[in-house]
Amino acid sequence: MDKLLVEVYVPAISNHYDVFIPRNARVFELLPLISSAAERLSGSLFSRNYTALCEGETGRIYSNSMTVEEMKLRNGSRMILI
Repeated sequence: MDKLLVEVYVPAISNHYDVFIPRNARVFELLPLISSAAERLSGSLFSRNYTALCEGETGRIYSNSMTVEEMKLRNGSRMILI
């Protein structure tokens, strides 16, 4: 399968979402996908302006040029969308 299932926590609305992401994507490609999904799933409670993706355990912000492989994401990995 060419996608991973990750958990994304959105602190602005205190919700967690499971999202499929492409294995070959970079952060700058993931941001619009994940933030758009969070906006839709939250009924527009989350606004996708000025977002960043962070590592779920440490809170470290991922660089926009990082790949999924460089982020060491696996099925079940956790991320934070701020």
